[in-house]
Amino acid sequence: MVSVFTPNIQLENPAFGDQVGTWDVPVDSNWTILDRVLGGINTIPLNNTNVILASSQYQCKTIIFNSTLTGSVTITFPTSFVKGYEILNQCTGSSAFTVTLTTTAAGGQVICAPVGEFHDVNNTGTNMVFKSLHRVGRYWDYAGSSIPAWVSGCTVPPYLNCDGSTFSATTYPALAVILDSTTLPDTRGRSRFTLTQTTSRITTAISGINGATRFAAGGNESMQQHNHTITDPGHTHVHNAAANQSAVVRSALAVSAASPGAGTINTAVTGISANNTGGGGSQNMPPTYIGGLTMIRAA
Repeated sequence: MVSVFTPNIQLENPAFGDQVGTWDVPVDSNWTILDRVLGGINTIPLNNTNVILASSQYQCKTIIFNSTLTGSVTITFPTSFVKGYEILNQCTGSSAFTVTLTTTAAGGQVICAPVGEFHDVNNTGTNMVFKSLHRVGRYWDYAGSSIPAWVSGCTVPPYLNCDGSTFSATTYPALAVILDSTTLPDTRGRSRFTLTQTTSRITTAISGINGATRFAAGGNESMQQHNHTITDPGHTHVHNAAANQSAVVRSALAVSAASPGAGTINTAVTGISANNTGGGGSQNMPPTYIGGLTMIRAA
């Protein structure tokens, strides 16, 4: 009789009556495999040479890649050993180089290992997939100036750049449901606010943006403070709408003390009128920094 093996991590099941006097061989092998699967750590130095993992490597729970990359590298897992992994990519070198994880299955999906952090991945027997990234639909503020090579190197990129472009609902069905659309938000050069949710804190009438509508956009960096001309018979004054006038100025211009900013002028008494349109330079940008990209978890 012949032993059979479990379908996922290949533990040996001897047939009844087999291994008489040598039962310790399959038992010891099984315990070795279980020890690696549950707690094994294997460190693999990389440079620019592809690696086909040996059994002592792909059986381990944790695989660490280190050393300096001088080119992109592909790591191949067998289709016959199905399990999850903790992967840590500690490699240095150009950010353009990737560590691609694949299986021996033709046409299987590949993923690339992010740099500098542990990630859980799974070998399904055909595909390599992530299993511990952000929830689909969550935003990721990334400090880089372009999409990371490890993202774009995946068969199905797990993040998409929020640049207002369209995506495939077939490739990203969950994201299409969340957004109610196949068009990505356009966050380029824009701050992000949450929905007003019946509070009316951001309204079209005041800001030009409907805060109750997802992905409504607007705003202009050239607004807010500006100058108004005031016509006084025989004289011309300039009134700064953003500055509080002194009591003396308010009294001289018959400006309402209750509205020191915009001011109310009693034209019938003074003969003075203020133009309700303004001009002059203005600046509506608070202290700001430009961080990088906003991406969204897509798959």
